[in-house]
Amino acid sequence: MAEKTQTTSPKLIQDFDDAMLAFQKLQVSAVKDGVNPHFKSNYSTLEEVVKAASQANEFGLYFTQPLDLIMLGDQIIQVVQTTIVHAPTGEKRVSPCPVRSKDPSDPQKMGSGITYAKRYGLQAAFALPSKDDDGNEASKGSPKPDHNIVKITPSRDPDGKLKADLHSTSQEVSF
Repeated sequence: MAEKTQTTSPKLIQDFDDAMLAFQKLQVSAVKDGVNPHFKSNYSTLEEVVKAASQANEFGLYFTQPLDLIMLGDQIIQVVQTTIVHAPTGEKRVSPCPVRSKDPSDPQKMGSGITYAKRYGLQAAFALPSKDDDGNEASKGSPKPDHNIVKITPSRDPDGKLKADLHSTSQEVSF
């Protein structure tokens, strides 16, 4: 009779939040492997974001991204519904991301909008940052200070209710 060998596998986490926490402790990033010549910038492709998000599988988390239509006021909006599922419990978290397209009748432009919504919806749902793979970002030097910062000072009104006083650090605040 053959002897069974035990394989070491990650401990199955029985709670959605604990599984997400364990995944985020890995500090996974999506590599910027795409180039946008129009804006002279790099970005993480959908393939890299999927690869990064799929590392959550080891904690019992998987995702789906079907297209859906939702009502927003009196408009019907097409969205990518990024759903993260915790396999052991079936608990789900859903995050819709609108599909934007300059010409919805053009399949190429719609496809680009869908890919964009999938990429950024998945990055947002898993809190995945993009990582500069070639170090170009590090060579740009220190960022310039933002002079359009609004400071919030918490205080209490006469009834004891918490309120926030906003103080602009510059003459002009833009949003």
